[in-house]
Amino acid sequence: MNNLSIPPVPPDWWRTLFDETYLQTDARSVLDPEQTRREVDAAIQALDLGPDEAILDLCGGQGRHALEMARRGYGRVLVLDFSLPLLSWGRAQARREGGAVAFVRGDARNLPFGGGSFQAVLCLANSFGYGATRGDDLRILEEACRLLPPGGRLFLEVADPGYVRAHLPPQTWHEAPGDLVVCRRRWLTPEHLVCRELVLSFQKGLVRDCVYQVRLYEPQDLEAHLKDAGFARVAVMPGREPGAAGERGALSRRLAVAAWKE
Repeated sequence: MNNLSIPPVPPDWWRTLFDETYLQTDARSVLDPEQTRREVDAAIQALDLGPDEAILDLCGGQGRHALEMARRGYGRVLVLDFSLPLLSWGRAQARREGGAVAFVRGDARNLPFGGGSFQAVLCLANSFGYGATRGDDLRILEEACRLLPPGGRLFLEVADPGYVRAHLPPQTWHEAPGDLVVCRRRWLTPEHLVCRELVLSFQKGLVRDCVYQVRLYEPQDLEAHLKDAGFARVAVMPGREPGAAGERGALSRRLAVAAWKE
């Protein structure tokens, strides 16, 4: 990917990107029930999650994973996210389904829960690496560790940096629900994948023009970060495909990490 003319990235881009439009632009991933089921399968298997455990779906958006877990009989799942539109969507869906999923708004760097509140923390589908600094990312892991008792565990999914650098196209476009066309231009820096996203409507014209980025973590960096955050044992699993056909950007291939607190 060409590194020329990389646009500036707002340090807090994540505060505004995840809204109703995001649910359309990324519907092929975040509203795909089969993909959600596969992601939940992987988390349950990696952490051997029991249905009576208290589980935090951290940066869980509209709660698609938590809602799927509730359908499977998991009765103590809580979603934390910063996005009011996504939390509202999730609450409405939980009411329709009658699922016992709680939704809380908050900043993952300063979680509003006491230590040892959860037996497991999930951070799925590349909802990590958004911090303006590595210190911001470390703070999220420290908070996740604080919420766990001894023996508690974390399951984390991030973009596979090797796949991103070797295979992710510099430009893509696709049609999305609601008469939208999503055009993305990508750049690579030594540390980040940067993306400019244009969203166009056939009826309304330009809907969105934004720039965002995700920090790319090599497996050894993730392991070091998790141990710095307080986790005693870390297992990084090989990159895996989401199982769905078609290009999914940074979601196309992921590293999964399980970590245990001593």
